[in-house]
Amino acid sequence: MRARAWYIAIAGAILLAIGLFALRFPVFIDGYDQWGWQINCGSGFAANLTQAENAGSGTDYVTSCQDALLARRMWTIPLIAVGVLVTVAVLLVATVSHRDAEALAGDRETS
Repeated sequence: MRARAWYIAIAGAILLAIGLFALRFPVFIDGYDQWGWQINCGSGFAANLTQAENAGSGTDYVTSCQDALLARRMWTIPLIAVGVLVTVAVLLVATVSHRDAEALAGDRETS
């Protein structure tokens, strides 16, 4: 397999890692609860709207949290999908080309 294919596979793995890492970070909105804490909405993996529900100062923090979580997921999930597709595609091409190289090696004259 050529060096370019390895670079593409590494780039795909990096995209995958960045996407998963970004999903893991907590999501906050620009609002504060009654004690002055910034409202935490959970992470991209799982929503935690308890603080937004209990903040209740006349502002709909739950909808703001849902929008913030949606925005986080809208760019991280496609990033993860591209990373997985690129990595799997390069590995499949490497496997197929390796099998083809072995098949051709049997046809060579070794004298």
